[in-house]
Amino acid sequence: MNIDISLSISMALTDLSRQMLEQGKTQADTLVCAKGCLYRASMTLDPVTEENLQDVINEYLPEKSS
Repeated sequence: MNIDISLSISMALTDLSRQMLEQGKTQADTLVCAKGCLYRASMTLDPVTEENLQDVINEYLPEKSS
């Protein structure tokens, strides 16, 4: 899974994750307004075990060119 997002989005998601965890939450659902439209927004935090860490990291790395 290679999802290209900007550093600012990644930082905002990290901050949101920290705030959610501080409140004991691992899921958030809300309605947001962006560019004059309403959107449903959901975020789920799924813990990554140490055993799965490298596999999960590899999913987010860009594929290597052959």
